Amino acid sequence: QQAAEGFVREGCSAAFAYRRAIRQQSEVLLALDNALLAERVADLKDLERRVIDALLGEAPALTELPPQAVVVADDLTPSQLTRLPRERLAALVLARGGASNHVAILCRALAIPSLVAAGDAVLALAAGSTVWLDAGDGWLDPAPTAANLAAAHQQIAEREARRDSLRRHAAAPAHTLDGVAIEVAANIVNAAEAAAAVCHGADGVGLLRTEFLFAHRSDAPSEAEQRAACQAVLDALDGRTAIIRTLDAGGDKEVPYLPLPPEDNPALGLRGIRTGLAMPAVLDSQLRALLSLTPLSRLRILLPMITDLSELQQVRARIDELAREMGLSERPQLGVMIEVPSAALLAEQLAAHADFLSIGTNDLTQYTLAMDRCSPALAARLDPLHPAVLRLIEMTVRGARQHGRWVGVCGAMASDLAAVPVLLGLGVTELSVSPALVPEVKACVRQLQLAQCREQAQALLQQSSPQAVRALLQLADTGQH
Repeated sequence: QQAAEGFVREGCSAAFAYRRAIRQQSEVLLALDNALLAERVADLKDLERRVIDALLGEAPALTELPPQAVVVADDLTPSQLTRLPRERLAALVLARGGASNHVAILCRALAIPSLVAAGDAVLALAAGSTVWLDAGDGWLDPAPTAANLAAAHQQIAEREARRDSLRRHAAAPAHTLDGVAIEVAANIVNAAEAAAAVCHGADGVGLLRTEFLFAHRSDAPSEAEQRAACQAVLDALDGRTAIIRTLDAGGDKEVPYLPLPPEDNPALGLRGIRTGLAMPAVLDSQLRALLSLTPLSRLRILLPMITDLSELQQVRARIDELAREMGLSERPQLGVMIEVPSAALLAEQLAAHADFLSIGTNDLTQYTLAMDRCSPALAARLDPLHPAVLRLIEMTVRGARQHGRWVGVCGAMASDLAAVPVLLGLGVTELSVSPALVPEVKACVRQLQLAQCREQAQALLQQSSPQAVRALLQLADTGQH
């Protein structure tokens, strides 16, 4: 900002000054020879585009796409993705990125098939050419034959027919073959997705990401705006509960107008609840908005990136103080996200003071394996079925049970049908996935015998690598069929 103001004083227009300041800062980051900081250049360019649009009074134009378009790019920012016309977008292919970065999470939420970290070769694909892509198995055929395409269209039709069939039964509860109820909820960002979750049979909202209220704008949303957006979600759920996470800014979730200091490694800096505790006015505004919702009995507040008990206690004390100021006698349930190894190791302590625990497997995997989830070079190795991650999940459940608390999973692992029996076997009782995946996950749960899942999970905990875990899962699946 200071650099841009200096260029304005030199006689530059506001838009030109801002562009010059951003590009000057981008050159500094690129010259540091730090891969993590170099990735932030894409965020700066995204910010440049949005600020200049605002300065010039121009709404960002939607990219024109032909029907059934497969968009290929080096990388995309979340705002670029949301500007693509969804009704014409068939799939997304990125040379860079990672399976658990912000854009990949958005793709899952929007039910957009995507391949990430596909390598520079995809950038040589000719515009207008026909490709055959299978996001589930992770491959792309750049020159499919007519027979291949016919087979692909047949597979798509069969898959859609199966999904339609599953949707017809999705509203019913999901019980294992031995009668254990598993809650299948939805990860959402707004009231429209809450309504879609209900239509797909979700038992509730397992994660409302409130950072989308703060992103893509030049100032923080008011308390009234936050209350209205969250109340609309509760109203759309037709009596179901909603877990609403407080602002999870930092890392790959940029909120440009928050005065977050520059950091050499943002993933290990001010993230999640640390941001809220460092900026109490922002946290208080959000907590007051949440405490204003009705009925509070259907609200559960979730705290991101908790590392130890003191952070939970600080926020609970603040909620109690704000509730007293507002004249409230009722309190919503308060839960913590298990996203870092310290939280899993201290799960028993956290469960003594929290009402529930929710495991964010994307970050838990990243921090356990010391692998950046945004790094394309590591994307193939960032596997939540790593036995170290499984042991931390098992430890979390064991700690929660000592105080009668339930444990859910809201990370991408809950959407992996191969991982569902593992999570159930480890003691997880709630899975939260993208709305469109709810019917498939419920159908998967209904085919499982929990006693067998528990036995299998114990064997998986003894494996030495994610490859060994997946091989054992495949062997078990083959044996069942």
